[in-house]
Amino acid sequence: MRPVARPPTLGIIAALAYGIIAIAPYVFLEVDSTVIDVYYDASLAGPQFLSLLAVVALVLFAAGRQGRTEPDTIAGLTLVIGVVLTVLTLTWALAVPTEIVLEAGDVTWFEYHRWGAVAAAATIPAAAAWYTRVLGLL
Repeated sequence: MRPVARPPTLGIIAALAYGIIAIAPYVFLEVDSTVIDVYYDASLAGPQFLSLLAVVALVLFAAGRQGRTEPDTIAGLTLVIGVVLTVLTLTWALAVPTEIVLEAGDVTWFEYHRWGAVAAAATIPAAAAWYTRVLGLL
């Protein structure tokens, strides 16, 4: 793999991970749907809506990796989208009431779900920053 293709590949993987994390409670939790609704509605926007930004980042990283768009444009756009996504996801994660997480019962992974979403979101601008460095823009 070319060194310039590694950062967008990481960005694609991070965006896919964010999407998977966003739908995981809907698929794997066996609780009343109101618990999940309150969980995701704790802030201005939860991961179910923010995953649209991750999809945009995925498409942009793929276009940069394939050389369909100028790499410096892709690096800048994904950096901005990634930072916005990370800030909004962190805002949501901090706003989630602990009682809601505990209502899911004895589901250990759900206690860490919101922090996994933050980690996946933070990986997107990290990949974009790495991309700008590989391109010699920083």
